[in-house]
Amino acid sequence: MAAGSLQALRAAYRSGWALDAGFYADPAVFDQDMAVIFARNWQFAGHDCEIPQAGDWFTHAIGRDSVIVARGRDGRVRAFHNVCRHRGARICAQERGRAPAFVCPYHAWAYDLTGKLMRDTTAEHGVASSELGLRPVAMRQVGGLIFVSLAEQPPDFAAAEAVLAPALRPQGVARAKIATTAEYLVQANWKVIWENNRECFHCPTTHPEYIRANYDIQLNDPRHEAEIAARTDACAADWKRKGLEVPSLQSDMTGAWYRANRTPLRPGWASESLDGAQVAPLMGEYPDAEVGTLRTTVFPSFWMHGSCDHAVSTRVTPVGPDQTKVKVYWLVAGHAQEGRDYRLDRIMPFWQRTSEQDWTICEAVQKGVQSRGYVPGPLAKVKERNVAQFLDWYVGQLAA
Repeated sequence: MAAGSLQALRAAYRSGWALDAGFYADPAVFDQDMAVIFARNWQFAGHDCEIPQAGDWFTHAIGRDSVIVARGRDGRVRAFHNVCRHRGARICAQERGRAPAFVCPYHAWAYDLTGKLMRDTTAEHGVASSELGLRPVAMRQVGGLIFVSLAEQPPDFAAAEAVLAPALRPQGVARAKIATTAEYLVQANWKVIWENNRECFHCPTTHPEYIRANYDIQLNDPRHEAEIAARTDACAADWKRKGLEVPSLQSDMTGAWYRANRTPLRPGWASESLDGAQVAPLMGEYPDAEVGTLRTTVFPSFWMHGSCDHAVSTRVTPVGPDQTKVKVYWLVAGHAQEGRDYRLDRIMPFWQRTSEQDWTICEAVQKGVQSRGYVPGPLAKVKERNVAQFLDWYVGQLAA
């Protein structure tokens, strides 16, 4: 697709409508998405608790790029391009590990945990080793989450941190541990996955477990207005006494690309588990189980639901126009022990089922948008307003 065709796609976009088919399937659009959306913005890389000790590291691939995230001997977390400064070989081939230094497999150039080259190159290469350290990647930590940006001048993170940090603090993600993970290769464009995430219009037909616990499908319905108002008021009074933020049932983004809001669960539901019962010890600073769920979203790669006893985070990484790698993490309190304090068959099913139900419907959408019969449809003004907000943000990023 020529640059003019890309420009024509952007020009044809109508706010409040789905995207043209080319946005979901064209390789040139995918390349632009990776260059403009994923290379310039902040990407969720992983959790602090994945690298608790000095020398712990993990890698995260973003398109053709790979980033090393490591904890140094000084306790600081740093991020680097996973590229040797000698001949460009990829240094860390695995997803995670622990080591006192990073050693390139090609010519054994070694770098310490701060990225400093650990050999004298002046005589042999004519360049001082101080000029040949691993190239740093911009990194920010907030509330136990690690974000990286490949941009030379990343977007300002201060406004997002001001919203995310206080909301995440009581959840205790920084002091948590990962109970388990699940990885999926979803046969759908990354935007299809995000559009699905931004609405619950589909929940009655897709998510029987989710709608038993949450009010999403009753929002803005006059028949449930009194019930929801009473529940919200009761939670607001209770949470204020506990020092938590007041509840919000609306899921509008707090900014162009981030949000955090605490949402009441239905009466009788302490956690997003199959039966609503608490399934692990309380996390973080929570004094009891009546804290609803903390919903956190950061475009274009992260969302999380945090209950009183566990949190479930999701990382979205495009790998092709019609393929997206999704990693789902289940976190519990750092002191919790599997088998004694929690069981995977109790903490996993709610979000495992909900996630896999989403992947199935997203793959059905991808098949449809690639067919000759597809034309963009109108979005519901209320129930899909967050889809419209996401698409406005996306197209605005491309235009900028």
